Amino acid sequence: MKSLLGVLTGAALLSSLVTVPGAQARALEERCNTGEPGFVEGGYAVQANRWNSHGEICVTFGEGTSWTVSRSTLDWSTLQNGAPPGAYPNIGTSIAEERLPLRVDAPQDIRTTWDITPAEGDYNASYDIWYHPDQAACRSTTPHIVANGGALEIMIWLTSPGIDPSPEWKVADGVTVGDRVYDLYRFTGPTGQVGLIYDMRESTNRIEDFALKPFADDAVARGFQSREAYLCRVQAGFEVTRNGTGLRTNEFALDVGPAAPAPSASEPAPTAAPREEEESAGPIRFLLLGLPVLVGIGAAAWWWRRRAARP
Repeated sequence: MKSLLGVLTGAALLSSLVTVPGAQARALEERCNTGEPGFVEGGYAVQANRWNSHGEICVTFGEGTSWTVSRSTLDWSTLQNGAPPGAYPNIGTSIAEERLPLRVDAPQDIRTTWDITPAEGDYNASYDIWYHPDQAACRSTTPHIVANGGALEIMIWLTSPGIDPSPEWKVADGVTVGDRVYDLYRFTGPTGQVGLIYDMRESTNRIEDFALKPFADDAVARGFQSREAYLCRVQAGFEVTRNGTGLRTNEFALDVGPAAPAPSASEPAPTAAPREEEESAGPIRFLLLGLPVLVGIGAAAWWWRRRAARP
């Protein structure tokens, strides 16, 4: 298994911040490479989101919330800047999601279902969950507003064939969140965000009625998150470096319901300095669709240093 020094999905986050059109997509549709999303049942956004590869990646979608990586020529040799991943095809909430943003300390329970079909390749299947101390930043399409130094990116890896997080980023072994055990990693993203990877010890291709709030609570306990921050976006997809043709989301849902039960106990949290909150610009109505490529180019040196430094 090749070692991967973490994950960059800030581009994936920002490239899908657009307004949901009036009509939902029903006929089978294919989109290749672009970060411009199509929309499926529930108003969720689906995008191919190639941002760091010269290869091609396409997704098809139609009825329900299912979608498939229909074509991929991504490979380690096609990486645009020599460092993975090459794309993050995903489904997630859009900027028009009425249930978000939501404060971390809000009583509502937040749960999700995600069912996937694996495929051959080097990739991880991961949630990408974004928080920010400024509520306005959650709806802004200005570059780097959400994925900046005030942001927290929580990733939950369900399975990761051919991919490992960097061992130098490990924070803790055997962290219990809910009824599952994770290894926890921390990294600083190229746009300044704090990133946490909860790497599931026993990989799975399906999670149902899966609580997200305990992960935010764990991040708060460890000093990486503020209870006054806002949940901005939830995405689920595949960070693909090689191949991935046939990867499929069979079902996806995000439910925001009544008050959650008490959070599950976790390993005692280390002490960490509070993060400095940054002032953010308000929302705007346009999207720079080339942002994923720009972020990839700007992050190249950062990724390469991390990759070269791994054991």
